[in-house]
Amino acid sequence: MKKVMVKLDNVKKDYEGKKIIKGISLDIYEGEFLTLLGPSGCGKTTLLRTISGLEKVSSGKIYIDGEDVTDVIPRKREVNTIFQNFALFSHMTVEKNIGFGLKMKKVPKSEIKTRVKEVIELIQMEGFEDRKPSQLSGGQQQRVALARGIVNKPKVLLLDEPLSSLDMKLRKQMQVELKRIQKKMGITFIYVTHDQDEALSMSDRVAIINNGVIEQIDTPRKLYDAPKTKFVADFIGESNQFNAVVVSTQNDEATIKLEIDLEIKVKNNHYDVGERLTVIIRPEQFRLAREKDITNCFVVKTKEHIYSGSFTKVLGKVGKKEIEFIIYNDDDYTKNEEVKLKFSSDDIVILEENNEE
Repeated sequence: MKKVMVKLDNVKKDYEGKKIIKGISLDIYEGEFLTLLGPSGCGKTTLLRTISGLEKVSSGKIYIDGEDVTDVIPRKREVNTIFQNFALFSHMTVEKNIGFGLKMKKVPKSEIKTRVKEVIELIQMEGFEDRKPSQLSGGQQQRVALARGIVNKPKVLLLDEPLSSLDMKLRKQMQVELKRIQKKMGITFIYVTHDQDEALSMSDRVAIINNGVIEQIDTPRKLYDAPKTKFVADFIGESNQFNAVVVSTQNDEATIKLEIDLEIKVKNNHYDVGERLTVIIRPEQFRLAREKDITNCFVVKTKEHIYSGSFTKVLGKVGKKEIEFIIYNDDDYTKNEEVKLKFSSDDIVILEENNEE
């Protein structure tokens, strides 16, 4: 059984009467890389700050390694935080920046030297020990900030959008490095971002936060393949969402009608005739249909083509309904061309009305 390293028990946070966190309960396991993902203002950073102790909860409890730390001050909690701005001391060398926290804890000099050397090797910055932050690239500064966070060997490392100031290529490189270092150290990482690519590429699990509550928490693959709400489907990746209604049921099969005037057969999940549903189809799940294809097919009028190297995203319309799909070949369609698409009923996600919000 996995050990729970951080436990949130019905945590709430209000600001001047406004509810920012609306009662979140969550278990985060030892050695896990968990990401809090959501749009700006959803409460993810506030939640992270309550774990660090920088924000006091309005109600609820926070436990770290089984200890109630709800009212414990930040420096007494066994956590470290890495912020967006790195917060390195400009007058100190790399070596002294990394060892500063150990020095404040009055760790013996010989141990400081050993531990700093270990993390410098871990972040692959041997030879940079005597350089100051101004002599480092953004990626190198980020590595130093990470090293300073892990050299104390905290039980939990909190990361508040630490890669947001880096360019895209460097961010991709640092995502790989962060995951490698986290697995090497075995420290529990709690990572905050609004970037879905970061969350999907690094995390063991992702908690999707919306308006102060967790909409869904799952592995990246399950969030993408089986979203439980329309918000999650729209926030993770891209999705085409169709209103639908159940028109008939027979044993294990149901017929539903999409708003584009298309009827499809699906597994009967105890549906009632007349029940309203939402059908979600990812852009890459559409295929170009052949002339003889007749099941789950419809015609779309193309409007825009967005070339992305390995694929082309195509925007189009079926009546008034806007959709997007992806093609992986070199066909270059013109605007207002009619294209026949098909999809498999096995690839779609169906949400019932009571799961949409």
